[in-house]
Amino acid sequence: VGYIGFVPPQIMVWDKKNLEGNVVAKDIKETAEKLIPQMKKEGADIIVAIPHSGVSTDPYKLGAENSVYYLTQVKGIDAIAFGHSHAVFPGKGFENLQGVDNNKGTINGVTAVMPGRWGSHVGVMALVIEQKDGQWQVVEGQSEARPIFDKATKKSLAEADQGIIRALEDDHKGTREFVNQPIGKANDVMYSFLALVQDDPTIQIVNLAQKDYVERFIQGDPDLADIPVLSAAAPFKVGGRKDDPNGFTEVESGQLTFRNAADLYLYPNTLVAMKVKGKEVHEWLECSAGQFKHIDVNTTQPQSLIDWDNFRTYNFDVIDGVEYQIDITQPPKYDASCKVINPDSQRIVNLTFNGKPVDPKQDFIIATNNYRAYSNTFPGTGPDFIAFDSPDENRSVVAAYISRVSEEKG
Repeated sequence: VGYIGFVPPQIMVWDKKNLEGNVVAKDIKETAEKLIPQMKKEGADIIVAIPHSGVSTDPYKLGAENSVYYLTQVKGIDAIAFGHSHAVFPGKGFENLQGVDNNKGTINGVTAVMPGRWGSHVGVMALVIEQKDGQWQVVEGQSEARPIFDKATKKSLAEADQGIIRALEDDHKGTREFVNQPIGKANDVMYSFLALVQDDPTIQIVNLAQKDYVERFIQGDPDLADIPVLSAAAPFKVGGRKDDPNGFTEVESGQLTFRNAADLYLYPNTLVAMKVKGKEVHEWLECSAGQFKHIDVNTTQPQSLIDWDNFRTYNFDVIDGVEYQIDITQPPKYDASCKVINPDSQRIVNLTFNGKPVDPKQDFIIATNNYRAYSNTFPGTGPDFIAFDSPDENRSVVAAYISRVSEEKG
């Protein structure tokens, strides 16, 4: 049995600082078509692919992030264990995709499984093989994603392996001690329950921390010190992909620990500052405004506000330092990938800085993260706009800010 793993080529953008010059990431399907025959020649009867990738039935495009569907079309792959989009396969949401058998757990006849996220499920694939003409072949397969965690009780449904517990005991204890270190205090509760529809404290504290960091960083810099600093942050935990009651940030008032900072900033991103013009600030916000559906003021029928299906909430950037409104009676200018779909539309209105309309030619610095900065998707992102690249993680920036402000203000 041969195993082969794949990662999306986008890692060269997401983790550019660590990977550039050290690794080369190529297209998943193209790489499989080259290496699977080689694995067969070297004696692999059965081949299991393990891609960090999701499922998309969009027409194949070189460099696609979600390539599992295309992998099932590569001759020689017998089974696929995959994950990236935090979903469960076989499961809800896949039943209408062409080539998917949700009962058997196959895609284009290839047995496949995606076991949710964060230890929620364990993926099981059962393959029936037989020997034919001197070679073993898969003749049938079945997969399932078995739940191993009860979200309601927050307890595991699986029996713990005592050997693993003993092996990890010291590391686990050390991790708990680290994340439970006090870093400051909060005078009020912070939660993300309404982060998509009103000013939100969990986004605000991230923006305040990022803005403060950049302003301190550029002090004395002849090229940057006089440029106004803004900050962009998005709600990472706001109901999961929709309707997940456990997928929110909630920080109680009182003592705060590094665990709270990690809850406020979920990902291990690093801080990056972008130098942009007022025009890019406006267009950055236009892309972010794609979070909302187009509301028809002429109908009395109920209408959904949030576009859960197509737009990920981690792309709903809120920019602090300017004031603006979002007119959802206008269609979105950009789709979820920041591609222009309605060039004449304008949702962002009354965009002001210090009470005055933002000049499209005015310079600004936007504090953000490496994922956004190097994505080259949002207007104002990409290598050409980078002012500086910080070595510090955003969550550490948040923790340090909380610590300093708590010390200064008590």
